[in-house]
Amino acid sequence: DNRRFYYPPDVALVDAPEGKYHALLISSGYRAHPLNEVIHDRIYMIKDRKTGLITSNADYTYDPNSSLTSSLTEADLHNVTANLAGGDSGAQGDVDADAARDAELSNISNAEGWYIDLEDEDNPGSWIGEKGLAEPLILEGVAIVTTYTPNVKAGDNVCGPNEGLGRVFYLDILDATPAFPGDVDERSERHIELVRGGIPSSPGGMITKDGEPTVCVDTECSLVDIGLGIRKTYWYEVEK
Repeated sequence: DNRRFYYPPDVALVDAPEGKYHALLISSGYRAHPLNEVIHDRIYMIKDRKTGLITSNADYTYDPNSSLTSSLTEADLHNVTANLAGGDSGAQGDVDADAARDAELSNISNAEGWYIDLEDEDNPGSWIGEKGLAEPLILEGVAIVTTYTPNVKAGDNVCGPNEGLGRVFYLDILDATPAFPGDVDERSERHIELVRGGIPSSPGGMITKDGEPTVCVDTECSLVDIGLGIRKTYWYEVEK
């Protein structure tokens, strides 16, 4: 369906219950045609399980010498558009809802990654051209992705020219559930809308002098409470 990727992914080492893997975060979009409303674009998280870590590590359960016999396809990824892991299953009663959520988490764990359809949330199954047009960011276990939707005005800019709508997604890298800003774990809480119209840039993270984590997209900055617990961080020093 002509999805195109023009932006490098962000990569982070994830210490998941099923074992460590490198998470590759990427969104699809065709920057040469930002007004296109036909292509069905997505946000992807792809697991690279061959991390190269030693197998003697007690908390490492995946064999780095194993490999897939063929290239990954979308059939190897799990569709998390509906946010079932967050509880949007429609199940009635705590027992049914918990069972549906547990089943979804198992499906995500067994898959080689996940993806979100950038469809019209108000009319699931229909598409209005939402797409990723910038490099994503992984920060403290949170996948941060900007998207652009043409021909849609931001709520605070109804009198201005129609420059399109920018959004910022905040997703738990493990299961794509909402990570910020609300306390309600529903699909609509996965993102916030930007005040400024036009194509948003890549998100940037910084720590202010007061030690508060802040994410900026263009000139719009927000304090974000996205800490998902203590996580190990790894890096390599490369001599040029």
